Amino acid sequence: MAFKNPGATNSHLVERAVSRLSEDAPLSMAQGQKANAAALVNYLVTSGVTNEDDLVELALLANGKRYDPADGSFT
Repeated sequence: MAFKNPGATNSHLVERAVSRLSEDAPLSMAQGQKANAAALVNYLVTSGVTNEDDLVELALLANGKRYDPADGSFT
């Protein structure tokens, strides 16, 4: 049985989701908002979300707002 590195799998998942976000995100989304969306995807993956479609949809719903995991708010 081969050893599977879950970190590498998560990294690829984040990369694919962020790539899809740059394709699906509205053109008006600023670079900072795209960075916030990528940070949210990374946070969701480390929190256990592993469905790529869900990651993209949640990040698009957040609309580039910064997520604060301390209080669960979007600003």
